[in-house]
Amino acid sequence: MIYSFEQKLRNYYFSTKFYKTFKDRNIYISITIIFLVIIVSIIEFNCNTVKKAKYPATKKSLYKKIVPQNLSYFEIVPEVKFENLTMLGVVKKTGVHGQRLYGMILRTLRFQNITKKVEKKYGLPNNILLAMIMQESGGVDLLPNSGDDGGLGLCHMQATTAKEFGLKVIDNCNKLVCRKHGKELRKLIIKHKYNKKKLIGYDDRFHPIMNIDAAGRMLKYYSLGKQYKDTPIKTAIYRYAGRYNYEKYYKSVEYYMKKINNKKLIKAVEKAFNEKNDKLLINGKKSGFKDYIKAHQNQNLNYGLKKYR
Repeated sequence: MIYSFEQKLRNYYFSTKFYKTFKDRNIYISITIIFLVIIVSIIEFNCNTVKKAKYPATKKSLYKKIVPQNLSYFEIVPEVKFENLTMLGVVKKTGVHGQRLYGMILRTLRFQNITKKVEKKYGLPNNILLAMIMQESGGVDLLPNSGDDGGLGLCHMQATTAKEFGLKVIDNCNKLVCRKHGKELRKLIIKHKYNKKKLIGYDDRFHPIMNIDAAGRMLKYYSLGKQYKDTPIKTAIYRYAGRYNYEKYYKSVEYYMKKINNKKLIKAVEKAFNEKNDKLLINGKKSGFKDYIKAHQNQNLNYGLKKYR
């Protein structure tokens, strides 16, 4: 294309009075070079424009790859000793029972210092990850999906999805639903006596920060690109939960977000906890609801929360 343009330019100048008047070929060559430089600049500009147009798609794909690094357990804060602790609700295979809502809020708030950092990092609505934790596990860490289908984590993730977003997963499970994998997870937890420090070495979904960060990255990833719903966050939930589960899942997350943002309800949970734990000691000191939450959140520092960016 450049050659044909140059030929036309040559013919034009040779046929004009301009060339006949200025027969110095150096002038012709200089003008030709200037035109060629302009053409090359236009081509380069167009190439850069195309690259910039493609950038959002490239940025979207990065959310599958930007996995937090070096978040192994390292004791910054000494392990906590609880005495005379009575929890709200009881944990069974299917989650929290009895004082279900209060018990879920109590357990979930233990991870709020993680969810806040993840939500800020990925620009997510306040407490949406806490609401998802309430929906998925009720805030009970080390609780596999009750159907033993392979789902695991505070935000339950199937092995294939976790691997897609860069997490280390035990065994080579390549099915969305893998009951053999689910049963192996439960056996592993029992074998290591619910020791989270050991379990995170097998599977990143046991790690509270790795798990919650992956959930945040999933929402961010799914919110970009084609919009299936009227807002990006609804689209993200739609992609996260799936077409058939979306309506029920979204309503549950919305419900739990309202509950976790309700200050009066949190005060009621605090009151219920303190009434049941009037003799609670944390590291030998008389303590209450706020001390209990703070003690757990401080333990999250041992899993790399200070390093998490």
